Amino acid sequence: MATLKKRRGNWYARVQWRNTNYKMRETQIPLRTESKVIAISRLSTVNKVEKDIKNGLSFTFPWLNRTGHLKVVQFTLEAAIDKWMDHRKKSQIRYKTLELNELGLKYFIELFGSKCVLGSIGNADIDDFIYFLESKGMAISSINIHLRTVKSMMRYYRKIGKLNSVPVIDQCKVARIDPIYITDDEFQSIVSLDWLDSFYKRVFFFYRETGLRLREPFIAILNGKWLDIPTDSKTHSARSVELDGDNQQIFKEIQAWHHHGYGSRLQNSGGHFSKVFKKALRCINADEGKRFHSLRHTFAVRRLLMKTPVYDVKLMMGHASVTTTEQYTRMNLKRVAQDFPTLVSHYAETYESGQKDTYLKDTAKQNNVYLPILEQIEG
Repeated sequence: MATLKKRRGNWYARVQWRNTNYKMRETQIPLRTESKVIAISRLSTVNKVEKDIKNGLSFTFPWLNRTGHLKVVQFTLEAAIDKWMDHRKKSQIRYKTLELNELGLKYFIELFGSKCVLGSIGNADIDDFIYFLESKGMAISSINIHLRTVKSMMRYYRKIGKLNSVPVIDQCKVARIDPIYITDDEFQSIVSLDWLDSFYKRVFFFYRETGLRLREPFIAILNGKWLDIPTDSKTHSARSVELDGDNQQIFKEIQAWHHHGYGSRLQNSGGHFSKVFKKALRCINADEGKRFHSLRHTFAVRRLLMKTPVYDVKLMMGHASVTTTEQYTRMNLKRVAQDFPTLVSHYAETYESGQKDTYLKDTAKQNNVYLPILEQIEG
């Protein structure tokens, strides 16, 4: 039964219950009176719908609306999405993530309608949503992104007491695909393009040598030879990356370009780099599956071919878990090595000389494939 609670002279009806996880939940309904007699009368009205309140329904009571009648307030998908997205924006979620959230929920409303009650969504509806996305020709990876969005929203409403339970929302199984990287030959072909400005060639070189995510150079700060990346990055954990002299200069050039624009018509500087790189890949007839993020994969592959411990690679790349980094170790590195002949050749000579791989210095000074690239760019 609901009980009375007095706050600052006014009475409230307090409804308490335990959810499916046995956690205590509570909602307080203003009775809009200082009189205990009136409060008891209104409490009886609340008790009539107490069970429904515990099941997630919301009501507007006669003393809280103009009609003077008890009405059910349906928490629709439209209202739920608006409130959740507002919460996400206030939580300073990355803009790109918010865009993906909005897209996934747009599809959700397209299927179920804006007036659908959030609490009515069940397991069968989630299956229908998956079939709906498949009918649009969507890749499994994209479907999983939208499923994560729906799951995050519904878990949020269970947490704040708007839902008593969340339907089962499992990720669709994805066939394992090896990370897609840029071979030595492909990178040499890109820096040999006559139409490509040397600035972009240096930018691509920088990303390949550092393994940074696309937006990280725009939020990082250079302290001496260390590039400090703040918690604004994807995993929300700070890290530092050591840069040699060449990459320090390229980083400064990237930041100057970012602040001044250099004629870019795109608001997103990273998006501009990505677009130029994709154009370069098409010019050299690279596989369509390759994109700007492939430079980050290339960094990881090269580091592993250099016998860098996987945990060190994890720290360099800023992965939240070493499990993410281990995807590269599952590749057939012996086969991959054929795509980096100069790198492998160099390390073969190192082994023959008896030098341990743990003592190897920065690749920009060790590997004879790098400096010619920089000379070609500057030349």
